[in-house]
Amino acid sequence: MPYKRHIASVSLFTDVKWEQTKRVPLGWPVFAVAGTENEGRGSVILKFPDLTHNENDFYFRICSAIDIREELSIGVWLPESNTQIGCFDIKYAHPFQPFEVLIPRKYIKEIIHQGLEIKMHEGKKEGWFISSGNASVASGLQPQIMSGIYPGKADQLFASLFSMNSLSPFGWLGGCVYDALLESTNRGSLEAKRTLEKQLSFFLDDSKGVNFEDPHTRPVVGRFHSIEDLLPLAAIVSLYPKHPSVQLAVDYCLSISDEMDLMANSSHVTSEGCYTLAYPLAKIAISRNDKELARLAVKQLDLRIDLLSTEDVVSQSSYLRDDLTRHTGFDNWGRGITWYLLGIVKTIYLLENSELSGFIATEKAKNEFLRAINWVCKYQDDSGSWNSYINRPETLPDSTTTCGIALAMAWGIQAKWLSEEPYLPKALMARSWLRNQLTADGFLQGISQINRGGEQLQANGYRVISQFGMGLLAQLECIIASETKEYHMQ
Repeated sequence: MPYKRHIASVSLFTDVKWEQTKRVPLGWPVFAVAGTENEGRGSVILKFPDLTHNENDFYFRICSAIDIREELSIGVWLPESNTQIGCFDIKYAHPFQPFEVLIPRKYIKEIIHQGLEIKMHEGKKEGWFISSGNASVASGLQPQIMSGIYPGKADQLFASLFSMNSLSPFGWLGGCVYDALLESTNRGSLEAKRTLEKQLSFFLDDSKGVNFEDPHTRPVVGRFHSIEDLLPLAAIVSLYPKHPSVQLAVDYCLSISDEMDLMANSSHVTSEGCYTLAYPLAKIAISRNDKELARLAVKQLDLRIDLLSTEDVVSQSSYLRDDLTRHTGFDNWGRGITWYLLGIVKTIYLLENSELSGFIATEKAKNEFLRAINWVCKYQDDSGSWNSYINRPETLPDSTTTCGIALAMAWGIQAKWLSEEPYLPKALMARSWLRNQLTADGFLQGISQINRGGEQLQANGYRVISQFGMGLLAQLECIIASETKEYHMQ
């Protein structure tokens, strides 16, 4: 076994109150670490009954239960000797997000005896984290010390994907995982299909369509919050084409469409819409053989190409004003480019290989994909990675940028838009770099945090673990395996 989990028992000595406007996803048990504005109101002690010595590395892991809207520094202490042995650096987290600190092996004997105490150093508000003691909680997301060998292997990646460890908030985060599960399902994995069905069951409602939490962890029932909520529909319509959530999504898209057929939240147009909007809308169109929905899906790509792309810049966002002038943001941000490229290639490839092929003009989007993929290739590092801002080496490599661009490249090869040379070696080089970012149990590290801290957070080298990265890498593994006839864990 490449790793072993030592699940914590949690003792709470705090009276921090729950914020009633929020809802813990799935109703899982939680504990709070009091913020500095509640200083002196308690502490959290964790004991590890089965912890033993071994020769591997030891990592202490906790997992956020709700969204965190500030920068937290949480110290890790030996409670009896009052010795600090580590510190969690947690910035703008989402629910289900794991955070780890390396535990020096010299402290294991004392941890076996004393346990660990965690307390806030910086951060006004309390931090809420998933607790243990409930069999429904994914083992990889409970508070624990994990002993294991880093980096992990591809079989651990798929083992975690095919479990509740890959669970993510409904929306674009979860959609990346669902797409990975769907890819493996389409390649014959019954385990992937069962996992996909189970994860979707948490958020689908047979009468109201959907029941999930928005980015502030507030309940959303029978409606959608933004276009970023729609990515799961690509998987939902594949499994349940008649589910009420599908029509709910179509109605939502039409309700935010303007006179140009542009679908966007307010006047804010984003590259995410290529992947989270155009792609699932195309899958719904194919399922229904609906030419108008297919036209609207491609229209979202064409409009975003016009608004977000120039010869040497792809912007993540554009703000339209009444006079139709615009300004852009996040120029050449790698994850924005990921959504741009993935949305284009998956939307057009699926439509061109459906009964709707020939009814919709796809050349503009297809030509833009070919132009853009060749443009981003020149920024791939010798290691195989791409930086958080692809043309700015000081922003450092980012796993999701690297994975997303390589995945788009792999889709282009699968679609026969790109030749194997030189693109497959580039994708393989990226995959090799990415495999070195895996934890012992298959989570992907080295990810720039979700975009709540603005451009500074995306550019400053801060990196995290997040399940959507696991989903992107598993998709890349699936498609490369198909193209190279490799075996991978399914």
